[in-house]
Amino acid sequence: MTDRGRQIVETLIACGQAVRAAVVRAEYHRMAEVVGMGADGFATTHIDQLAEIAALGFLENAEPRMNILSEEVGFIDRGSSLTAIVDPIDATNNAVAVPNFVPRQDTDLAQIAQTPLNEGHVFGFPYYAFSVGVVEDGELVAGCVVNLPTGEVFTAARGQGVELDGVPVTARGVETVDRAIIGLVRPETETAWRAMKTIMTGARRVRITGCSALDLALIACGSLDAMVNPNRISPGGHGEKIVDYAGALALLNEVGGVLTGFDGAPVSLDFDLSYRVPLLAAANPRLHADLINTLHREPWDEANL
Repeated sequence: MTDRGRQIVETLIACGQAVRAAVVRAEYHRMAEVVGMGADGFATTHIDQLAEIAALGFLENAEPRMNILSEEVGFIDRGSSLTAIVDPIDATNNAVAVPNFVPRQDTDLAQIAQTPLNEGHVFGFPYYAFSVGVVEDGELVAGCVVNLPTGEVFTAARGQGVELDGVPVTARGVETVDRAIIGLVRPETETAWRAMKTIMTGARRVRITGCSALDLALIACGSLDAMVNPNRISPGGHGEKIVDYAGALALLNEVGGVLTGFDGAPVSLDFDLSYRVPLLAAANPRLHADLINTLHREPWDEANL
């Protein structure tokens, strides 16, 4: 890895660690509290805010200096050729799915139940991530995805491959849907469900996790083979945003993976938080083509998308 690439990656890792530390320290009973509205037009929760403060606070003084695009505050121009596209927490709904602790007043554990000890781990559904991709001259040059509950760190620098916790990894060579382990996004319409049925019944295994950044990172290291969001048109406007996929796209680029919209068109790297796209990702072009063929066997009813 070049000295510059290593410096960028080390900065991204340290930023992710700062975010994880903030999440571990969070008051679990306030995590889902809505505290405002993000630049992406969606509600900002307390845990989103804590993670954002940690990420931006770290990057403010980090080297190399970078502009910042974040879904909570939008674009911050710091006069750099580099721009960090940051999602401090991808899959907030997983993060705020905390246990429903019931205090036992008749035991010595009552106080712990009221204020659980969470040092060293986090609550919630344990599948959500910090994600950041760095763009220069319209191209991704580095990326980092951190599994916040487990601490796993996925990194890539352009031309240098992918590492998981510092160890080189790569995608699997699966080329057909029937041999693939596929991460899914829940269908939102009957048409999307009909298209998804071919995957549900045809894939080797399926997973519905709720965190796009981690699903894409797992493709890059071989734990998953593909990811599909079948919602060609999302009634709630919940396609993936650039902050959701920029970090993991840097990983996929290094292992020969493919990331497009559901229609097969390339995803955008424009700094536009209003842009949303249902993603279709695969470990290699042959598997991606098989996914396209499989999913588009279902005729689209334009009136009932």
